Amino acid sequence: MSDVKKAAKAKEALLAAARTLTLSVMLKEEDGGGPDLHISPFARLDSGDFIIYTSHLSAAVRALLAGHEARAMLVADESQSQNIWARVRMRFDIHIEEIARGDDAFAPYCDKLAEVTGPVMGLIRDFTDFHMFRITPQSGVLVTGFASAFSIDGPHFEIQEHLSKS
Repeated sequence: MSDVKKAAKAKEALLAAARTLTLSVMLKEEDGGGPDLHISPFARLDSGDFIIYTSHLSAAVRALLAGHEARAMLVADESQSQNIWARVRMRFDIHIEEIARGDDAFAPYCDKLAEVTGPVMGLIRDFTDFHMFRITPQSGVLVTGFASAFSIDGPHFEIQEHLSKS
């Protein structure tokens, strides 16, 4: 099997198994500035976009609401990784937009999240500190092991090329 086919298989396995999305966001000055990480359960749409529902009590979410740029990462479960040094992972630039409660997509997105994450979504659906975001992957890197990194592009993470330069 070619390196690209192995990478595609690893990518699909990661997308099938991952349950949380990690976001890296630059904080607002009043929240201390600098980078912050935010982890959220997600649902994935047929378009390849992710949807998350998360509270503005998090400084990272407040920064997202203020329009700060973010990156996202999916990482294979440690317990499922053959080698902790070479966990399968994807890091990618994103376009993120808030989906307002009055938007036609809000209720179906809540339903989709409930399908994926379970009954807690029904409990938090009406919490006013929570915000729905639609995240569109842009470009990034898929790492499948030692010396095995690939550029990826778009919401379906199309593999572009094997990266062989440091």
